[in-house]
Amino acid sequence: MQHKIAQLIDVPIGQWSAHTVQTVNGQTAVMIKRGATEWVAFINECPHQGRRMDYAENAFLETPEGLLVCPAHGATFDTENGFCTSGPCAGQSLTKLNITFDEKDVFIELT
Repeated sequence: MQHKIAQLIDVPIGQWSAHTVQTVNGQTAVMIKRGATEWVAFINECPHQGRRMDYAENAFLETPEGLLVCPAHGATFDTENGFCTSGPCAGQSLTKLNITFDEKDVFIELT
């Protein structure tokens, strides 16, 4: 099911942002990174222990090589596909979401 997550103007370019979606099953935390031409979205939850990937409001860690870092135990993730490249959840992945947008709003697909 498609859910509106934000307005385009509220999603910064070149950095991660945290959002919450209300579903029939409760709230789901989502993180989005908007590049110059590409977008990526994941459930905001590390597969190791289910902790959020942001350490403060809209504050995410990345390595100089561009890997996303879990602030709890240091696991690193490929930002294109969510694959854990090192740390306690190596071989697992973040849950990637389909993301679309129109001229005004951003939407994600949750099943």
